[in-house]
Amino acid sequence: MNKIINKTVLIALAVVTASSCIGKFEEYNTEPYALRVEDPSVLIAPMFEPLMYAQQNSSQYVDQMVGTLGGYFALNSRWSGQNFDTFNPSDEWSAIPYNKAFNTIYANYFKIEKITEGRGHYYAMAKLIKAASMVRVVDLYGPIPYSCVQDGDMTVAYDSAEDVYKHIIDDLKSSAEVLSDFVASAPGYKPLGSSDPIYGGDYSLWAKFAESIIMRVAMRTGNKEAFVDAMNSPIGYIQSNSENAMRDPKSMGNPYNIAGSIWNELRPSSSIVSYTVGYNDPRADKWFTPASATWSKYGKYVGLRRGNEILPAGDGYRSKLTFNHEDLLPVFVAAESQFLLAEAALKGWIQGDARTYYEEGVKRSFEQWGVSGADAYLADETSVPGDHKEALASQNYDRKTEVKIAWDAESTPEKHLEQIITQKWIANYPLGLEAWADYRRTGYPELAPSVSNLSSGVISDVVRGARRVRYPYQEKDLNSENYQKALSLLGGSDNEATDLFWAKK
Repeated sequence: MNKIINKTVLIALAVVTASSCIGKFEEYNTEPYALRVEDPSVLIAPMFEPLMYAQQNSSQYVDQMVGTLGGYFALNSRWSGQNFDTFNPSDEWSAIPYNKAFNTIYANYFKIEKITEGRGHYYAMAKLIKAASMVRVVDLYGPIPYSCVQDGDMTVAYDSAEDVYKHIIDDLKSSAEVLSDFVASAPGYKPLGSSDPIYGGDYSLWAKFAESIIMRVAMRTGNKEAFVDAMNSPIGYIQSNSENAMRDPKSMGNPYNIAGSIWNELRPSSSIVSYTVGYNDPRADKWFTPASATWSKYGKYVGLRRGNEILPAGDGYRSKLTFNHEDLLPVFVAAESQFLLAEAALKGWIQGDARTYYEEGVKRSFEQWGVSGADAYLADETSVPGDHKEALASQNYDRKTEVKIAWDAESTPEKHLEQIITQKWIANYPLGLEAWADYRRTGYPELAPSVSNLSSGVISDVVRGARRVRYPYQEKDLNSENYQKALSLLGGSDNEATDLFWAKK
């Protein structure tokens, strides 16, 4: 992590414990000798980072370390024995996803709001990025400050998680409308240009991205009305791979390549390897290196079980990740839209055939990764996820599920849901935070539990594993009154065993 020793720099703010939304807008950043950057496009540029971290340490702190809970990766270092996958992250690490997002987003967001007077396309883009970034924060923690944050101050009242998601949907919807109207009035004009590392300033695609995130959030929270509204919006949602939200890491390089190939601190998990091997999935050839000849008897690819207190032997024999330095980072892809529609059809939210959407999701993923054979894959009625076998018996795992690939019209809705989420999980690789959210929400796919539970009794069920991340430890002291009220909104203790309201109990 080079080596996870740098402390997160926190904003020094005055303590505000009143529960009302009291802002200090005119006082914000008024140092008379401070450098003023008045160009909104310059202010927006760093705000893209929390959507998907490209900086190597930020990515490892958040998308990789917390993301291991989604089942794609296993951590190949122990860092003094504390980590998310063994359910004993340090207070400092638990605070990072929260603090990084708040500190990166709000400082510039309020500058842009002031410059634009809260109007126009720049403000709409800033609001869109804020809302989409905070989805990832509320997914991890539950109740967070949102509607009361007026000047970048984190020490304000929390919204319930339910209300945060509603505010996010409203912000995404209004932003998408402004951006869509701007495109209609100034076709071809891209004010952000190259400062936008995802869409190169194409507002029409950002508007579709906003509607797609609404669909994701609406499915997470059971909001049928918001889902249908976004699906039917004339703005559209991400449907083709040409519209995928893919972040260019530029000179920083792909952080999964750095962590996996250079630092040797990240490996493919036994779960993602076992599923793709069991299904004879050609995407595995794109994602993993073959295990060494010494371990070929265990299969072409051999992953690493998550959550080992002491790393097992055989590191040099296992598969590695195949990310290259220049590879783009997915934020939202077309395959996910199709799986969301499949689940919505299964629930009866929308008209249409769940099977058709399900199969289109698989086909779009195959196309995204440049592999052929989707039709044969979807026709496979016999293959099931594989088991994990290797030299050390304590690492082995016999998978219980027998979920197939081919859609069986006679199967139950629950079996169909498992199929949808399993294939969605495979297609969303390497989006670990989203994978973890779906696992907590549905219980699918079946993941090999962490080997070691170092939670001192907090996590009683290692199959369900961690259910959230605990709040930054500073909140107890700097925002005490609001922190206590947040625990009431959370409905449980501030630890990793408390479910969010949308989680499958």
